Amino acid sequence: MQLSIDVKTKDIISLISQMSLNELEKVKNSLIQRELYFKKFQKDDVENIIDDFKNEDYSDDFLTDLEEGLKKSSIYK
Repeated sequence: MQLSIDVKTKDIISLISQMSLNELEKVKNSLIQRELYFKKFQKDDVENIIDDFKNEDYSDDFLTDLEEGLKKSSIYK
């Protein structure tokens, strides 16, 4: 069985702020062990992203700006 819940960032931060130094250390070590903090961003082709937005009926001007912006962004260089 798998359980899934939605937790807001502010709630996570609130809980973290209530933790002791020892508890924070355990959380940190757990994050490092699971490599959760360095998951590599898997970029998609710009064309696929634009197609997704086209399917949602965004304007041609918006799509052009989006494509130009993505191609210039550091993540795609």
